Amino acid sequence: MKFGEFPLSQALGATLAHSVRLPSGLLKKGHILTQSDIQSLTENDIFHVMVAIFGPDDMTEDKVATHIAGHICGTHITCAEAFTGRVNLYAAADGLVTIDVTAVGALNHMDEAITLATVSPHAVVRKGQMVATVKIIPLAVKNEIVAQVTAQITTGLINLHPFQPQKILMIQTELAGGQEKLFAKSRKVMAHRLAEYGAGITDEVRCPHREADLSDLLTGRIDGGQDMILIMGASAITDRRDVIPAAITAAGGEVIHYGMPVDPGNLMLLAKLKGKWVLGLPGCSRSPKLNGIDLILSRICAGQEVTGPDIMNMGVGGLLSEYPGRPQPREPRKGAITMEKPKKIAALILAAGQSRRMGQDNKLLLPYGEETVLSHVLTQVRQAGLENIYGVTGHQRQAIEQEFSRHNVTAFHNDLYAEGMSTSVKLGIRSLPSDCDAVLIILGDMPNISADILKQIMTAYNPACDRSIIIPTYKGKRGNPILWDRAFFSDFEELAGDMGAKKLLGDYPEFIHEVDVGSDAIFLDIDTYEAYARLKNK
Repeated sequence: MKFGEFPLSQALGATLAHSVRLPSGLLKKGHILTQSDIQSLTENDIFHVMVAIFGPDDMTEDKVATHIAGHICGTHITCAEAFTGRVNLYAAADGLVTIDVTAVGALNHMDEAITLATVSPHAVVRKGQMVATVKIIPLAVKNEIVAQVTAQITTGLINLHPFQPQKILMIQTELAGGQEKLFAKSRKVMAHRLAEYGAGITDEVRCPHREADLSDLLTGRIDGGQDMILIMGASAITDRRDVIPAAITAAGGEVIHYGMPVDPGNLMLLAKLKGKWVLGLPGCSRSPKLNGIDLILSRICAGQEVTGPDIMNMGVGGLLSEYPGRPQPREPRKGAITMEKPKKIAALILAAGQSRRMGQDNKLLLPYGEETVLSHVLTQVRQAGLENIYGVTGHQRQAIEQEFSRHNVTAFHNDLYAEGMSTSVKLGIRSLPSDCDAVLIILGDMPNISADILKQIMTAYNPACDRSIIIPTYKGKRGNPILWDRAFFSDFEELAGDMGAKKLLGDYPEFIHEVDVGSDAIFLDIDTYEAYARLKNK
C-alpha cells in the first residue's frame, strides 16, 4: 500500500485518507475517488489529496476486520457488519463470557495494524451487549499478515455461556435472638442476585447454627429437586472446621475451597454434596452490592466448573469497589506505615422540626444555661473538633439560621420539613460535600450530648476494620447520634415520612460497631415542657 499526498493525476481509484469538504458535498474518509470526484476537486482548486493506493497484496480494512472477527468468534457470539475497519461482536444471550486471554495477547502482538479489545474474562453480559471489537488501524493490511492470524491464532477464542435455569435451596442458620427482618432481607437480596443469573430460590429453610442440625438438614434435603444449596450462616465461617464446613463434610460432602482473594467476599466456602454445589455465603452476601459470591454464582449458573485454583486466581481485580463500608481499598490496620490522609467527618445537625408537643415555642430556641438548646449542642460539636458542620432548617427558618450563623454552620433549608424527619435527613445527606468520608447525624434537641461522647464515636470509626456505622450505647441500649460512612449515603433515599436513619441499621449488621459512652445523654431529648424542666433542674 502506498500512502501519502498524491497529485490528482495519480489519485483515480485511490482511497481517501481524510475527508474533503466541497460545496457539492463531503467526500468522506475511505471514499474511493472517481473521475467525477477528480473533476470536482480540480474545480475547487484542490490539486493534491491524502490517499492510500492499494496493491494486489493488500486487503482493505473492512475485509480484514470481517475476516478476523469471523476467526475469533465463538459460540453464542454474533458479528456485526464491518464499518471503517471495525467489526463489533455481541452476546446472543444473557450469560458469562470466557476468553482465551493468551490468544488475545498473541493476536495483538502480531502486527500493530490489527487490534482486538474485549470485555474482562468471565464478565456477565446481557443479550445484545457488545463483548469485543476488532479494529483495523490502517486502511489496508498485507494479505500475508492476515494469513498469519488465521494460521497462528486460536479460532473461537471468545465464547458466551448462557445462564442455565437453577433451582436453589437457601438455608439460613440461626442463633438465639435472631432477627426475622434480617432473615427476610437476606432472602430478598439473594433472590435478586440469583435472578441476574437466571436462577431462583424455590425453597428456604431455617435451622439452628449447630453442626449436627445442619448436617441432618443437608442429608434430608440433598435428594430434593434443587440444583444448588446456599447456606447463610448466623455466624461467619472462620475455619475449615467451623460449623458449616463441618456439617457439609458430616453429610458426605467435600469442601472444595475455603476463602478467596476477593474483597468483599473473603470468607466464601465452596463445596459439593452428591454432585450438587453447596456454597457457604460470606456476610457481605446480605448486601446487594457486587461481592465475591457473584464471581462464583455467575460461573456456576453458566454451567462452568469452579476449582480451588480458579478461585486462587481471582486476586487480580479481586479488590471490588462497589461495597458498602469499604468505598476505598483496604487500609492498613493500626501500627502499619501509611500515608493515608485523616478521615473527613462532617456533622449534620437536624433542626427543622415543628416542636408540635411544645405548642407555640420551638424547643431548639429555649434557654439552656447561658445559651439556647440548639446553641448548646453546636458548642459541644465545635469542642469535639468537628470543623465541617452543616445544619438543616425548616420550621422558624430565620431564627434557626441565626443560631447556625453564630457557630459558622452551613445551613440547608428543607421546604418539605412538614412531611417528616426523613426529608431533612435526605436533604442533608445530598447536600454534603463530595470529599466527606462520613457524617455524624445529630439531633438538635439533645443538649446533654457532650464533646467527649462525640469524640468517642468518631475515634471508633474505622471502615478498614468493618467499623463503618458507629452507634453509642449505654448499659446495652442504643442511642444517638450515629456516625455513617459515605458508602451508605445512597441508602438514605429509602427513608420516608418521619423515619430516622435507624431504619437502615438492620440492613448492615456486619458493619455496625457499638461504643459504650458511659452516659444516658444519648437517650435524652426534649419533646415536652416536662422533659425540658427535668433537664434544666438536673
